[in-house]
Formats: sequence, structure tokens, C-alpha cells
Amino acid sequence: EEIASGTERPRNDLFARLLAHPNLPQQVQEWRDLGMLGEDFKLEMLTQKDLTGAPLHPQYQYLPIDTKYFPDLELDILALFDDLDAALDGWLVHSENYQALNTLLSKFHQLVQEVYIDPPYNTDASEIIYTNNYKDSSWINLLENRLTVAKKFLNKEGILCVTIDHFELAPLKLLLEQIYGPELLLGLVCIKNNPSGRSTVKGFSIATEYALFFGASDSASIGTVPRTDEQTAQYNEIDEIGNFQWRNFIRSGGQNDFRTERPRLYYPLLVTESSVRIPKMEWDKDSSTWILLESPNQNEQIAYPKSETGIEYTWRLGIETLKERFSDLRVRTNKNGNLTLEIKFRLEDDGVLPKTIWDDPLFNSTAHGTSLLRSLFGVSQIFSFPKSVYAVEETLRVSKTRPSGIILDFFAGSGTTAHAVMNLNRADGGRRKYILVE
Repeated sequence: EEIASGTERPRNDLFARLLAHPNLPQQVQEWRDLGMLGEDFKLEMLTQKDLTGAPLHPQYQYLPIDTKYFPDLELDILALFDDLDAALDGWLVHSENYQALNTLLSKFHQLVQEVYIDPPYNTDASEIIYTNNYKDSSWINLLENRLTVAKKFLNKEGILCVTIDHFELAPLKLLLEQIYGPELLLGLVCIKNNPSGRSTVKGFSIATEYALFFGASDSASIGTVPRTDEQTAQYNEIDEIGNFQWRNFIRSGGQNDFRTERPRLYYPLLVTESSVRIPKMEWDKDSSTWILLESPNQNEQIAYPKSETGIEYTWRLGIETLKERFSDLRVRTNKNGNLTLEIKFRLEDDGVLPKTIWDDPLFNSTAHGTSLLRSLFGVSQIFSFPKSVYAVEETLRVSKTRPSGIILDFFAGSGTTAHAVMNLNRADGGRRKYILVE
């Protein structure tokens, strides 16, 4: 109790000094401007408690202190934190971003999980508060300087995401391939961010933008995203384990699904109208073929992963894995009277791989960017062309940002990246941190 009371004394003393500070009215006005105070607010509400000792007005318990109004108390305020970095939700830096990156690098070298930027798009189609009419060489040089430094912030599993429209997509992709290497391109995503379209002098109404994803190393990989309700509804069968759906046991449609690409997945199975079994066989290295070591029974057929037109594909599982999941296999007769094999596909907790087209209405920048800022600040066009917070959240999921990861955005704009980080933390209890440079 003595230790606890000793800790409380400097806190209470500092609180009293804040309440008596001549600049407190300026802090109160800032709270009002930000919509944090009710019409009935009075200073005594900050200290009033009920009979149990709890705050009588808990809505004012966590009002933020802006230390610019209390320069003489700033060090005392910071001294309250045993580990300030651990206590912070993030860092906001007001600076020319190239200087800021070089200044921050020694502290955050290889600690960042995702670098996300939405740079000026280098088009005069619509005015924004950034300098937005660079010539191509100046614009690409602007990004080259900063992206080269930014790569050093990423850990080996880190991912860079840059959003851009079609005017500078090609040169930006070439630049990123030069900095990271073409083999570290993880994907190019088309985002439907403006469903109503934006007219141009060339006659097309632009409704999309693009997101380029690059890995910091071969260890980086794309993460999964939650299933839609429609996708979940497809798993409408249920057994003692849980929900599943039946899928054809033949894998087809991809470049690696042909027998020539994966010959060990092209092996015989013996089937009847109601049963299937794995026969005795051995692998012949010289011919890269499974050799059948037994003849089928009288009512059995030899089944290979072939299409009805004779194209040789592969089974979905290797022999050893199939043995472990054999109870998930079944035989069906298709509409042409031919026997087919199907296997259970189950819902995985980690979601599905993201598609290269993002057309969810939540990614609409007008509805979930511009309108969102207007609802927060009560002012229209407080910032031009803000991102949808949900689209930025999706890039964080795709980049597999861990609950303790750090996200860097050095074209911070309206602060959507910080908002997206906060939303993810609220959703899963994470402690992700953001670094924003405006």
C-alpha cells in the first residue's frame, strides 16, 4: 500500500498542477473542437467521484492531454511512464517524409511488419492538397528515394503495399521490381474504390485503383481474409467434426495440376459404385510412374485423375495423405453415368486467400472515406480523396500483420492507416502500433 500510495502522490500532484495551469482553457477548447465534451461540461466533472470512489463522469476519464499547452510539465508527464514506447499506440511525425524516414530508421530498422503508402497519384485530373503534378521523372524519383529507405524498416516477413491509379502503375511497378526484385512481387490487386466512376478527358470513367504488394524477402507471404457469408454458406454439409462441402477429388484448372507437372499425384484407385480402395503399387523412378501391382476385382474399375475428354490431371492428395483422410472420400455417379470421386473440404479457421479483385462496397472511398471524415469532423472536404478505412484494414490482413506488429505509413494524409490499425486492435485485442508521417 505504501508503494501504491507513493505512486499515486506524484500523479495526483501533477493532475492538480494541470488543473491549475493557465493554459488549461486552451486544452479545454481543443477537447470541445474535437467533440469530446458535452454541452454541460464543467471542470469539476474531471475530479468528482461517487460514494465508491469511482469517477462520477467516466466519459471524461481518458481525455487526451496535448503537451503543447503545458511545455513546463511535459517532462513530468513523460516521467509517469516506465516504458513510454510500450504505452504508445503509435507515433505521429510532422515532417518532410524523406528526412523523417532517415531519422526513424535507426530505431525501427527491420521491426516493421507492413509499409503501406498511398502517395500522390501524379495526375492533375483533380486537385488535392499534395503537390500532385510532378513530371514523370520527378515523381518516380520522389518515390524511389523514400521507398529505398522504407525497405530497410521491414522485417524479413514484412510486406510493402503501395496503392496507385492506372496513370503511374506501369512505372511504379518497374521501380518496385528494381528495389525489391521482380521475384518478390506478391500480387497486383484491382480495387473498386469509386463505383460511380470519375470522368477523364480520354472518355473512360475511372472506378478502380491498384495495390501492389511486395515481400521484403522470400519469407514474406500473403495472408488470408475472412470468408464472406456466401462462401461460408457453401459448406452446408455437417458431420461429427463440423461443416464441410464435397469437391471433385481431381485437381484441375491450374498450371501445376497436370500429370506432367506433378506425376506422383497421378496414381490408380480401384472403385465400384459404392466403394473405393488404394491398390498395391510402387513408384518407378525411371518412368516417373506408379506401377499397379494387383489386378482389380471383378466389379472394380481402375480410376485415374482424367477428365472425360482424356486430359491427365492429378489427384488432390498424395497417397500417404489420402490414407490418413480416406474416410473423407466417396464415390458418386455423374450425370453421364460415369463414376467420380469426391472428398470433403472443411472450413479452415484462417479464412481464404484474397482475390486480385476487391469489389466489396465497403471499399468505396466516398462512402467510407470522405463521408466518414465528414461524420467525424462535421466539415465537408476536410481532406480530399481519403481511403476507405475498410480497404486499408484489408491490406493489413493480407500482409499478415501480427497482433503486436508495427505498420508504417509515410504519406499519412488523413490518418486512415492509424484508424484501420485501431479497428483491427479493437476486433482482436491486438496491440499493433502505427508510425505515421504527414
